Amino acid sequence: MNQSPQLHDVDDGDLRDAGTVIGLFRRSASTFRGVLDGVRTEHHDRATPCEPLDVAELVVKTIGHQEWTRSAIEGHSSPPTYPHIDPRDWADRFDQSADAMVTTLSESDAMRRTVTLAAGLTFPGHDVGLLAARNTFQFSWDLATATGQNTDLNPTLAVELLEISRTHLVPQRGPNGFFGPEYVPPAGAPTATVLAGYLGRPV
Repeated sequence: MNQSPQLHDVDDGDLRDAGTVIGLFRRSASTFRGVLDGVRTEHHDRATPCEPLDVAELVVKTIGHQEWTRSAIEGHSSPPTYPHIDPRDWADRFDQSADAMVTTLSESDAMRRTVTLAAGLTFPGHDVGLLAARNTFQFSWDLATATGQNTDLNPTLAVELLEISRTHLVPQRGPNGFFGPEYVPPAGAPTATVLAGYLGRPV
């Protein structure tokens, strides 16, 4: 499932603040890392809600997505790539990727840069950092769901990312969009599941 958003210019200074963006990304990365620690060899070929990826492919995509967004913030225009990573190296490679993202986001002008994600799609660096945070969190839910782990992931962070998704990183739906329709989970579902449904995951 494509993770590209329609980014709206909302007058919200906090979402342009490097500390806020980096904090959201760190918390999302920590959430993913916790779920990744629960992945076992027998899980690798299980289907995930991020169709058509299986668990092994989803982990590689998460790392590749972080590398791509970081590279874009740094001024590069290469398309995302997802080369094979030995499962024994997943944790180290994810940690290295997340640390490199924080380093890039911490550069003095990173929030103000104009970042090209694709032809004709340019966004400010702070929005690309928010996108990286939200997508890493969403991949955490996908991975937890596929491997039978607890999907009530970091409720406070889930609330923040859901609000950002509804008011700032608004999904572009429809025939020419990147997201499917919103799915509404049963009453009482964890906020992480509500967010997943909002981003087009069947819940």
